[in-house]
Parts: sequence; C-alpha cells; structure tokens
Amino acid sequence: MAIAINIAVGQLVFTLKLPIYLDSIGTILVGALVGPWAGALTGALGNIIWGYTLNPTYLPFFYVAAVIGAMAGIAAKLGAFDRVSPRWLSALIGGFFFFGLTLFILSITAYSRDGLIPNASDLISQNALVFVVILIIGLAIGYFLLRKAGYAGLAGLITGVVAAIISAPMAAIYFGGVTGAGTDLLVAAFRASGAGILASTLAQGAVSDPFDKMVSFLIVWVIIQSLPARFKAR
Repeated sequence: MAIAINIAVGQLVFTLKLPIYLDSIGTILVGALVGPWAGALTGALGNIIWGYTLNPTYLPFFYVAAVIGAMAGIAAKLGAFDRVSPRWLSALIGGFFFFGLTLFILSITAYSRDGLIPNASDLISQNALVFVVILIIGLAIGYFLLRKAGYAGLAGLITGVVAAIISAPMAAIYFGGVTGAGTDLLVAAFRASGAGILASTLAQGAVSDPFDKMVSFLIVWVIIQSLPARFKAR
C-alpha cells in the first residue's frame, strides 16, 4: 500500500511538473510505524518497481529512497512523531513551511507568465509585504496548531538535506541534471546563473528537498495522529 501511495502521488507530481516530489509519503509512514529497515526496504522497492513500470528516471535513485525510509524510522525511534515539541520549534517549522510554499507558488506563477524562473532574492524583495504577512501567519499556525509536530518537521528538514546531498551526484553524472521532473526548472535557473551541473543540481536539491521532506513528514505525522491506538501498538 505504501509503495502504491509513493508511485501514485509521485507520478502525479512528476506529470504536473511541480518543483517538489512528494514520492516518499508511504516510505516515511512505514519507517515511522515499523522501523528503519522496513522503511528502507519500502523506499528501495518503491523506486525499483516505479522505475521498471512507469518512470525509469526514478530507478537509479532507489538508494536515496532507502535512506529516507531509514531516517524516518530512526526519527520515529527518537520520538519525532509522538513527542510534544517546544512551541518555538513548531512556530519556526510553520513559518518555514508557509514561507517556502509561498516562494514556490510565486515562482511557478512567474514562470507560467514569463517563461523564466525568477531569482529568489528578487522575488522576495518584490513581494516583501506578502512574505512578511505569510511568515507571521505561518509562525502563528505553527505555534497554535502544530505545537506537537515540531520534531516531525525538523526531522523532515534534516532528511531533505541528506537526500539532496546523496542524490545530487547521481542526477548530475547520470542524467546531466535533467530528470524530466519539475525540479529541472530550478536546475536550469542555477545553470543560467553560471553554476556547473553538479553545483546546480546540489543547489536545486538544497532548495526543494528540505521543503519536500518536511511536507511529507508533516503529512505522515497527521496520519499517525489519526490512527487508532490499537493499530499503532500492533
């Protein structure tokens, strides 16, 4: 079931060319509920099955998916999905989430209108008031509504950084930085600024992966909170 969730959501995002992935929700869920080894196996098998059936691009990244599942299991053992986090941490996670979401939406909107990926700093400066308001809203939502999800969001950010580092060489060397996903737009933007293939791929991962994994970890946190206690105990 988790593998099916990964492939269904991931393929939809790939088709829509969004600059994120959302293909690890099932992997993270299994890792959180069953443990690191089960999470790693789910992630690896998911990418292998996906690669052989629908999208060969994802096959070489099976090891990245395995690491994501293992890190989800380790995070669960450390209490990321059940410990109550400090409110200041939840507020930061909420602020980062809504700030990143706004940046992605405005970037996609600008690309759809002009055909070019705008410089992030220019986009923020041109919409400074919007970002300030969104940041305040995100901090408030994190403080009041996500007060138990801070550790899950932090684990997602850390997992995203690791995923970006270990996937960049494969994307750069094997695919030349172009995988057919929506994240290629970010790679192209960094390449246009003068960066090399590896540097551009790593920069793209540093921008999209932490946000993507934070979203996925928070989704899994919501799912786990809604599961019956008897099911989680089993």
